[in-house]
Amino acid sequence: MSTERKVLFLCAEIFPPPYAFLHKVFNEYLREHGFRFVWIIPSVEATEVEEIDWDGNPVILIPKIMPHDVIEVFQAYLQHLQYLKEVSNLAFEQYGPFHIVQVRDDPAMAYIAWQISRKGKIPFVYQLSHLKEEEVLMYSQMGIYGSKLKNWIMGQIGLAIRNRFLRKADLVFPISDYMKETLAGHGIPSNKMVALPEGVDTSVDPKNFDKKAQDIRKNLGLENKKVIVYVGTMNRFRQLDFLFEVLKHILPQHPRVHLLMVGGGKGPRDLEWLKHRASALGVEGNVTFTGWAPREEVPAYIRASDVGVSPFFPNRVLMNNSPIKLLEYMALEIPLVATDIPEQRKIIEESGGGICVPWDTEKFAGAVKEVLSFIHSERHAMGQRGRAWVKKHRDFCVLAEAVYRAYDGLRVH
Repeated sequence: MSTERKVLFLCAEIFPPPYAFLHKVFNEYLREHGFRFVWIIPSVEATEVEEIDWDGNPVILIPKIMPHDVIEVFQAYLQHLQYLKEVSNLAFEQYGPFHIVQVRDDPAMAYIAWQISRKGKIPFVYQLSHLKEEEVLMYSQMGIYGSKLKNWIMGQIGLAIRNRFLRKADLVFPISDYMKETLAGHGIPSNKMVALPEGVDTSVDPKNFDKKAQDIRKNLGLENKKVIVYVGTMNRFRQLDFLFEVLKHILPQHPRVHLLMVGGGKGPRDLEWLKHRASALGVEGNVTFTGWAPREEVPAYIRASDVGVSPFFPNRVLMNNSPIKLLEYMALEIPLVATDIPEQRKIIEESGGGICVPWDTEKFAGAVKEVLSFIHSERHAMGQRGRAWVKKHRDFCVLAEAVYRAYDGLRVH
């Protein structure tokens, strides 16, 4: 008799997911513990329901619907629910029965997962990687990314549904200890929450990326320069013009310093706005925007740099984050400077892999200048401390073990 345990996973990430976490932890490492995942994921390319293979795991794709105004919000929500009901039935017909149903981030998916849980008498797991609903409400307050009314309605509806089904879940995976405290304030019992932070793959030697890193420096004209790297999302909500103000403070002492911005925004206007801000502050000649880079090339951009930066404005959304970029810098032995949000402070204090400072341009610039002033052996030692900590605490295989233990504690309804 097979001991394989099947999980139906309804995931809000656009396929293919931009980060390795989902594939490595769930598809790869948990397979070694006898779990098999069947995925339901939206796709911007799908125009109808279709099924594909993801390294031996079935994926049922549904069209990603993007509402543009208030009326379309309700139409999109109903269409989304219809797709989810259809594909959930399809998944059960082809791959059921399931032992666990899990959702990541999407409140509508949570509603469907809860229904599946009740009908099949199986545990319901809710993974929350970001306070998306609170962020959308802040878009409304800031007047960015569309209609204020549309964002307010989407945020309020999503928040109410999300918190309702978080309370009904048998197991909740918040992305950080701080988010666990935040959710407890919404009435989610602490004893059913297990923090599941971001992670990285430390199986590859950082030196493997050095040849490509040298090519990047040469192609971008960065030879003989001190390079600061930022990797990740660049939407206006994150206020990344902060880094240009930091750069302005650094340049008098380090005139050959250069800021490498690897990633993109929520839309094309985000990069346009950042480029305008760099120009307005007079640092555009010391900044390069690469746009989104293929995931497999990101390590080379990091290894091409002298210091990594992870600035997060400490608002009520970003305070809950578990930043991937911080872990990527550390895994690749690059010293870093980060702002003081709980997750970053904890990691830097425990690892010694960087410097943590408040959201303050002069203090952040001072920390970057301190790292740049280190001799090579000092920077290398800081980078090695960071990598050692990440390997022990945040490698994907370590996080998979945490998920396995949490799954093992679930009980059949």
